[in-house]
Amino acid sequence: MYFCRKFHTVNVDSNPIVENRLYAFWFEGDSGNIYDVTMEQLYDREWLWNFFNEHKQDLGYYHVSDISEAIERTIDDLDLINDLLLDGTKNLDTYFRDLSSLAKDSYFQRSKGKLSHLSLLHNRSWVRFYAIQIESGIYVLTGGTIKLTQEMKEREHTLRELNKLNRCRDYLIEQGVCDFCGFYEFLNE
Repeated sequence: MYFCRKFHTVNVDSNPIVENRLYAFWFEGDSGNIYDVTMEQLYDREWLWNFFNEHKQDLGYYHVSDISEAIERTIDDLDLINDLLLDGTKNLDTYFRDLSSLAKDSYFQRSKGKLSHLSLLHNRSWVRFYAIQIESGIYVLTGGTIKLTQEMKEREHTLRELNKLNRCRDYLIEQGVCDFCGFYEFLNE
């Protein structure tokens, strides 16, 4: 059965990306869950060209000056991320890390995923996926983007991802979800 749990403008897609490991929010007006939407956008070479052209000054942080190189690097990173996230044998805890070094909350950890955590690349990756950790190895994706600056608050698009992450986390807490059993019950209400 296919359905979503809706709240205001956000849904939790009850069809897992990977059973009992990876789920995604679905935002009203989007053509699919946030994983599908983000991957589609970040694989779009025209969108990437426009993005890197607009944020060309930020590429220096990664020692890249050529937009074509930035596009190819992004596509290569996305291929690795897609393989990692969809491989049901990989431990997602090796990809996702706490978003900040602040004290842990009593409920869900806000997490970021980036390839440099895995040492799969010689260079640092700017592709990020953001998720809420339900329990060890179990995540719900809230979004993803290209992060070219040190802090998320430095650019509108990364700040938007942080706001989505916080909004989704707060919603799950308001619904009384505090572990995977509660999350599973919530999906099947």
